[in-house]
Amino acid sequence: MKENSEMRDPIHGFIRLSKQEKDLIDTEVFQRLRRIRQLAMASLVYPGALHTRFDHSIGVMHITGRICARLKELNPTRVNKEDVKRLRLAALLHDIGHGPFSHVSEHLLKKYAPEDADTGKVLEKIHEKITVDIIRSNPQIKEYLNDDEPDFVINMIQGQEAWNWHCDLISSELDADKMDYLLRDSYFAGVKYGEYDIEKIIESCLIDVEETDHPNDTDKIESSLAISSKGIYALEQLLLARYHMTQQVYWHRVSLISNEMIIRGISLAIDEGNTEMKKLYQYDQNNKDEFINNYLKYHDEKIIELLRNCEQQKTRDIFNRLYERRLFKMVAELRLKDEALRTKRRIMGIIDGVTRERQVEKEKEIANLLKIDPDYVIIKSLQIRNPNYGSRSYILNPDAIKIFDEREKEHKDKLKDMNDYKDELYFARPSTDETSLETLQVYALYDGWHTLSEECRLDLETNIQTILKSV
Repeated sequence: MKENSEMRDPIHGFIRLSKQEKDLIDTEVFQRLRRIRQLAMASLVYPGALHTRFDHSIGVMHITGRICARLKELNPTRVNKEDVKRLRLAALLHDIGHGPFSHVSEHLLKKYAPEDADTGKVLEKIHEKITVDIIRSNPQIKEYLNDDEPDFVINMIQGQEAWNWHCDLISSELDADKMDYLLRDSYFAGVKYGEYDIEKIIESCLIDVEETDHPNDTDKIESSLAISSKGIYALEQLLLARYHMTQQVYWHRVSLISNEMIIRGISLAIDEGNTEMKKLYQYDQNNKDEFINNYLKYHDEKIIELLRNCEQQKTRDIFNRLYERRLFKMVAELRLKDEALRTKRRIMGIIDGVTRERQVEKEKEIANLLKIDPDYVIIKSLQIRNPNYGSRSYILNPDAIKIFDEREKEHKDKLKDMNDYKDELYFARPSTDETSLETLQVYALYDGWHTLSEECRLDLETNIQTILKSV
């Protein structure tokens, strides 16, 4: 058998695979990713967005390998072949724990996890925990990972080694994951918003090494992934691409509505006694092997077919609507830019991720106004903020990406963040408006919405906004 194989990828061209990488890709658990779409049901608005976690994972591995090759060129004594091999494996397996509809599943895993389950504060960490469980327990994965490779991959996915360029490459504000999904999602959605100069980014990557005094470990060497100041304009381009993709693709109205319909439909199924869905989304840390074995049986199309024909009538209705693209309508939007701070906090407090009591109350009021079933009303909060880098936001952490400025003479002055380039980059200028893009949207099953006169729709939207603002 050949030691190396290759595959053709529409984003990166030919991608070379080692025998070990190919063996892992050929496992049943990795092949499952072919049936989990990267952008859930965004194809309802972007018909080409049918790409999957399978090709994305291979793309992340490829970018990781390219960055490692560049770092090895710059630091031949610090980057060896074993580093490159193991980091490519971590990148390849980093998304193997995604559930049906990708990130949409994480909302349900968080909601239905047992009270004593350690699911973490960050929503995206749940699929990482499941990824770790799969790597530890799946016999096929264990067969093709050698010696300490499972522990290394798990450490990279969990980010357990602070101040380590290895972890930065797998999970950070400047990781290979973002570099791939922006280009890939943009390409398959048929838009240009996600494009940036990846060649300049890769060329500008470097390892910053610094000796620091630690209380328990003196003169410890810390290393982090940084970018040369020569690449700051390509970096700004990447960050703007992430912002624009969020606004135009990930948060497109149809994408958001379809995601929320999936969540509401599955929630109703579980709440009304669908034991199969409850078993799928009730992350059981005490019986991990049983949970994982069941979890790996499901993918997007299987869930759709199951719930289009399930016993729960409302769930069946919602998933048939998704299948036939008869979606809920956005009947109101409340932008918080012009609201007083106290009012903003009260309004955003409507969404309670634990009990949903206030949200349910508001949804009932809106349903009464529209004369429909409250289960067919969904309030969605969006909290993306101004794109300027000086503002902490959904998009950015102003201290997260380190820039190595070659113009400085002393090493201690060389490492900077984007705030230090506010005179050179538009994106780094401080924001004066922290909440300009915070909003609440209301979706409802209202088939006759577009037949109403504009005046009638505006009156209903105004009344819904009044309900949202009321105590």
